[in-house]
Amino acid sequence: MTTRVEIINDFLAINVKPGTTIQDVVEAAGSALPFGCRNGECGTCVVEIVQGMEFLSEINDKEKKVLKEVGVGINTQNLRLSCQMKIVKPNGVIRIKY
Repeated sequence: MTTRVEIINDFLAINVKPGTTIQDVVEAAGSALPFGCRNGECGTCVVEIVQGMEFLSEINDKEKKVLKEVGVGINTQNLRLSCQMKIVKPNGVIRIKY
């Protein structure tokens, strides 16, 4: 049982099992999505979740803080840090845009 992750900018899609991080998905798919610290502190890997937020882990405090800093003046409702997200449910589709 897998979830399909589509990276819109790169025209890539990969099926993965729950427990996989979005960072792992991006690297396995060969996406050009940039990463900086890989620890949820720099905001380099901010993405928009176009579809499938319900298949992702809850936003954590570190992520909220960084998104608030990088998202000044914009709607951050669908933004997440790809290094902090994990797929938590199977049988869905997650669409990401960076």
